[in-house]
This record gives sequence, structure tokens and C-alpha cells, in this order.
Amino acid sequence: MKKLSLTLSRHGSSIKYLITQNLLPQALKTSLSPHSPLLTDQIYSHFIKSGHSLYPIISTTLISHFAKHADFSRAFYFFLDTPNPDTICFNSLISGFARFGRTAPFLELFDELRRLGLKPDVFTLSGLVKGCETLEENEIVHGVCLRLGFGYGAFVVSGLIENYAKSGRLISAEKCFRECLDVDNVVLTAMICGYFSNGAFDKGREVFVGMRDLGFELNEFSLTGVISRLFNVKEGQEIHGIGLKMGFLSGSSIHFSNAVMSMYSRCGSQVEAIKVFDEITEPDIVSWTERIGAAFDGLEAFGFFKCLRSKGLGVNEYTVINVLSALEGEGMLVLGKQIQAVCLKEGFLKVVFVGNALIYMYGKCGKMDDARCIFDDMLFQDSVSWNTLIAGYLGNGFVGLAFEMFSNMRDVNGEVNCYTLASILEAVSDSNSLHLAVQIHSYMFKCGFMLDDYVVSCLITTYGRCGSSDESRRVFSEIDEKKVLHLNAMLSTLINADSHAASVELFRNTVVSNLEVDSKAFSIILKACSAITDLEQGRRIHSLALKSGFNHDCFVETAVIDLYCKCGIIADAEKAFTYASIDNLAAWNAMITGYAQHGFYNMAFELYDRMIESRIEPDEITYLGLLTSCCHVGLVQEAQSYMNSMVECHGLIPHIEHYACMIDLLGRVGLLEEARKTIDQMPMKPDAHIWQILLSACSIHKNVDMGRVATIKLLEMQPDNESAYILLSKLYASAGMWSSVRKLRREMKEKLICKEPGSSWIQVRGSMHYFFADDLLQPEHKGIFLELTKLYEHMQASNLMEYDDTFLRDL
Repeated sequence: MKKLSLTLSRHGSSIKYLITQNLLPQALKTSLSPHSPLLTDQIYSHFIKSGHSLYPIISTTLISHFAKHADFSRAFYFFLDTPNPDTICFNSLISGFARFGRTAPFLELFDELRRLGLKPDVFTLSGLVKGCETLEENEIVHGVCLRLGFGYGAFVVSGLIENYAKSGRLISAEKCFRECLDVDNVVLTAMICGYFSNGAFDKGREVFVGMRDLGFELNEFSLTGVISRLFNVKEGQEIHGIGLKMGFLSGSSIHFSNAVMSMYSRCGSQVEAIKVFDEITEPDIVSWTERIGAAFDGLEAFGFFKCLRSKGLGVNEYTVINVLSALEGEGMLVLGKQIQAVCLKEGFLKVVFVGNALIYMYGKCGKMDDARCIFDDMLFQDSVSWNTLIAGYLGNGFVGLAFEMFSNMRDVNGEVNCYTLASILEAVSDSNSLHLAVQIHSYMFKCGFMLDDYVVSCLITTYGRCGSSDESRRVFSEIDEKKVLHLNAMLSTLINADSHAASVELFRNTVVSNLEVDSKAFSIILKACSAITDLEQGRRIHSLALKSGFNHDCFVETAVIDLYCKCGIIADAEKAFTYASIDNLAAWNAMITGYAQHGFYNMAFELYDRMIESRIEPDEITYLGLLTSCCHVGLVQEAQSYMNSMVECHGLIPHIEHYACMIDLLGRVGLLEEARKTIDQMPMKPDAHIWQILLSACSIHKNVDMGRVATIKLLEMQPDNESAYILLSKLYASAGMWSSVRKLRREMKEKLICKEPGSSWIQVRGSMHYFFADDLLQPEHKGIFLELTKLYEHMQASNLMEYDDTFLRDL
């Protein structure tokens, strides 16, 4: 009692008064708060000692409160302490478990309710429907609803429609809709949302338009329900327009305005979301939460969070989640810890999805120990908790810990879903372990995940990244109903394995089989055509993209420009560029790079100037193209000017590739000391490529001393790099150091290092012809060597080259 008195002194006098008046049931209700569950525990202890027992009315209040805050240990404790729980007690606990996706407990509770002879009501069945996470669970609960006579009422049917639509079973959703005996706005809205979320926009629009014909009024709630399910900004704009005409915006309906903001943020149109927020005269907590979600970075999100608190509107768990989701990087860690302190003060740490958001934030800030502490302290971890922690470990390079968490998840019977396996397959890819890939494949097969299109596409990619494109092909070939997701994964795998011709063949067969392809498939296969400079096939695919309406996709636009540049058809690349979206930075970069590759430096510079005039902000790739242009024609001052502009005008940090261009340029024009000085002053450690560039320049300009230094550095990083030996040998030969040449070639022979023969290919009448240096197996090799000899004689006669007996010897 003394401990209770001490606690009461900190929580006000109202509860103390109720206790002194022996009004313990009222004191229990008043004590309920997410901040002080211990106070409720102490009053309940006094309640029991005073001879009271829980009766259903007060029990329901306690259960509902703690279940709402995911404190299921207390909720279940009060439920078990109720001598004669009624249906309402059961409903409170069932709805709590359902709200947090804990399927097994609420199904067991339902069985217990029936065993005790209690009659479930519409709220019982509605709670069961809301808790269904899988199609199988929904079908079971649907059968129970029908058997008990609750399967045709609007209250239950709306949830069944929503669940079937979420599982992609529109036919089952439509059947529930047709069989509903008392269709209302909620049921209609659920059906419309189901259509929209499954891409059946015409059917959804038909039901939406027909609502008035059926005598139902289009109100703010039906429009809110519809727009809340949209992921297509054009469809969302249509509903936004209808709401605007009906006068539901500019503060008239705060619910609808908030839903419109959420839709724009979800579709990536933050600017439009902000416009809607600015039109709300008196934004509520939801409005501010959505505005925080539309923030462009963590600092802006945190600023609005502080503003919201200063206005005294309070915050909820969704506000906290939106702020935490925006915080990324070590610089945001202090702000994240401040948000965690607010969560502790407000009692949000017990809410599972707030805990998940904190795990995500700490993972993005690189503090996985803190993320693990949050995970371990959670009252209950759902599948998102496990997946977020696993993804955090992977994102920070702790592959071993990610696998360990996956193993722990299985040990405690955690719900492994497609997102878990996608993360684990990513980890397997990073570890480059074919053995692990086979193990995960086996697990997927055993647990039925081979029917999940997303996971199977990840498996195809994983096998490819682990160096077994043959296994990728086998998995792909065994899919009964191939989807574009599988195709894209297989195409990417083949291209990464340098099987470009095979990827083109697969795409061609896919088109013939009438499998629907998307813009991503077109952009992937156009890259394959670029890699092998297959102009003829590339033109066909470009034509098909035009017919399919994917030519305005930014990735396809860029791939088409890159294709024509790689194939040397600059005029066609320029034509494709004129049709590209003006704000497509990648298209500008592709065109600038194309000009650079073909030596049209003036055109590259002019296009850059046009780009700046059009207020398109350049990136690192833009400047790489410009520096390449300068490198090809030896423009040192211009290159230096672009390097300075990159930092001073646009705040971009040069990468090692930019320094490589500068070093290559300085080496080409003979400024070897400046090239070496640039290497020494680089903010990052030079890689093997940098030293090879310097060695090549030394070979051209016959600088033996610096060439030796570059070779030593290069061989330290790549001991078996045959180019290092060949370039140094050539440098020694040019300086007449024949003993050094012999010593170097003897060393190559001892180390079994030999030059990889050069290879090339050409397309003639739609067929690819491959050949190697000194290739006597090529069917046309005699004609090829004869033509090379003629070209050589022509070059000699034209004084285009000095006499080089090495060339004749190769012939």
C-alpha cells in the first residue's frame, strides 16, 4: 500500500480519491495510460486483495486498452483472470491480436469461445476477417462466416472483399460483392479499392460511376476510401478532381484532403502533396503527419515534427514513424535518438511498428548495435521486425549476422515471408556462395515459396550472381506461368554473364509467345544490343518499343540513345534525344557520352551548355562524359575547368573515375609529372586502373623510371596482370634495354603469364562473326589476313605510319 501511495503522489489526486472511496473499478479504468502500466498493475493488485473480482464490463475495458497498445501479456492476463468472460471479452482480445497480425492466437481464442458455448456475433467474425494475413486464412474464416450465417452482411463482407483483393483473387472478391445482402458505401468502396489495387481500373471506375445509379451518395468517406488504395498518380488526380468539384478540399473535408496528400506522397509526387497541405486552413495531426511524410529529407521532416509539437497538437505513432523513416546517415543519429526519447515519454516504444521504424532508422544510420537493442526490447516482434533487422545487417555489410538472424527467426517459428527471403537471397548474392543459394532454393521448395513470383525472380538473379547462369536458366524453364518479373530477372542474369546474344534470343522468343513485356524488359534488352553493337536487332526492338508505347519511359529513352551511340549512328541518337523527356538527366548524359566516345567534343560541350540553360542539374556521369571528351582530344585546360566547376558550381565530389580521366589526359599529352602529382593529391587511394593508365602513358612517352614505379604499384595490387608486363617490356624495348626485356619475358614464362589474345566481332546480314588475333580456325581467316596486308601496304604508301616489322611478323 505504501508503494501504491508513492506512485499515486506522482499521478494526481483523482485516482487517489477513487481508491479512498473504495471505487476500485473506476480507479482501474482511470489508471489506464500507455505511459504508466505499472500503476494499473498496482491498483489491480489492491483491487484483488480487497476481495473484488473482474466482471466482463471492466475486463473488456482493460483488455481493449492493452491489446490496442500491443501489450498482449497484460491483456491476456486480465482475460484469464476474468471468471466468466463473455463474447465481448473475447471480441476485445481477438480484435487486438488481429490488429497486429497475430493469426494463431485469435483463431485459438475463437475455438475457445465456441467450446465454452458462447455465441459469436458479427463483431467476432469481423475481427477474424480483419486478422487474416493469407489467402488460406481468409478462405477458412469465410467458410466459418457462411456456416454461422454472417457471410452476407456488409460489416463482414467489406473485410472479405478487401482480403481477397489483397491476395489478387478478384473473382472471389466479386462473388462476395454479388452475394452481399445489404450493400452500402463501405462495401462498394471496398470493391472499388480492390479493382484499383489490382490494376482493373475500368471495372473500378464502372462501379464508382454506378454508385449514384444505385442510389448511393458519393461522399467524402467513399472518395477517401478509393483514393487511399491508389498507386497510380493519374488515377489519383481523377479522384482529386472529383473531390475538388464536390467541394471536399480547402479544409471542407480534412479526411479527404489528408487522403489526397497521402496518395501524392505514395506516388512520389511530394510537390503536389505539399500544395494540398498548404490549402488546408486548419491541419490536424494526420495532416501534419502526411506533411512530414512528404518531406524531401530528414532535416525537413524533423523541422516539421518540432513545429507540430510546438503547436501543442501532440503526436501519434504514425507521426513518429514518418519522421524516423526520413532519417538516414550518421549525421541524423542525434535527431533519431531525440525521437526515440519522445517515443519513450509518450509510451510508443510498446507499439510494434514504432519499434520497427526505430530498427530501420538505426540501420540506415549504421548503428546496428542500437537496432539490435530495440529489437531485443520489443514486447513482440512481427515479420517486419525480423526483416528490417536482417536488411539492416545486410545494408551495413554484416552478412554473417543476417544469416544468424534468419536462423533464429526459423528457430522461434517467426513468419518467414517473401521479403525475408528476398533479403536472404541478396545476402547469398553478396557472399557469392552457390552452396548457400542451393540451400535457400531447397528451403523455398519445401515451404512453398516456388509459387511466389517475386521470390523466384530473386532466386534467378541470385544464381546468376553466384556464377551459375545455367541454374538460373533451369529455374526459369521450370516456371509454368512465366511473368514479366521472371523474364526481366533472366534477361539481366544473361547480360551480366556476357551472354548478350542469348538474352536477345530469349527476348525474341518471349515476344513470339505473346508474354507481356514491360518498359524494364525493353531497357534491359536494348542494353544487350548496345553491348554487342547489334544495330539491326536494336532497331527492331526500338520499333517494337514505339508500337508498345514504352518509348517515353525514361529508361527506354536512355537505352535507345546509348544503343545508337555505341553503334556509331550519332544522327539516329540525336533524333532519339530530341524525343526524350527534357528532364531525363540520363538521356542528356547518354548523348554527351556518345559525343565524347566519337570525338565530337564541341557538340558535347554545346549540349552541356544547353543542359545548364534548361536548368537540368548535372551529376557525376555528366562530368565524366565531358572529361572523356577532353581526354580524347587533349584539352587540358578545359578538363581542369570542368573539374573545378563540378565542385564549385554544383557541389559534386569527383570520384576515382574522374581522376582517371584527368590522369589519362595528362599522360596522353606528355605531362607525366603532373599526372603523378594528381595521383599523389587524390583524396582516395589509387586503384590498379590508375597505375595502369600511368604505365601506358610512360610506355608511349618512354619514361622508364616512372614506368617502373607504376609497374611495381600495379603488380602489388594485381600480381597476374599481363598488361603490366607487356607495357613495361615495350617500354624497355623502346629504350633499347634488351636484357631487361629478356628478363621480364623469362619472368612471365616462369609465372605462366601470357597475353590474352584480342578478340572482336562483326555483324554481316544479321549473323554475328567472332574472331581472335592469330585465329586460324576462323573460316574466312585467309581473306581477312589478305585484306589486312593490303591495308598495311596502303598505309605505308600514304606515309600514315612508320615501318613496323612487328606488324608484318604478326601477319
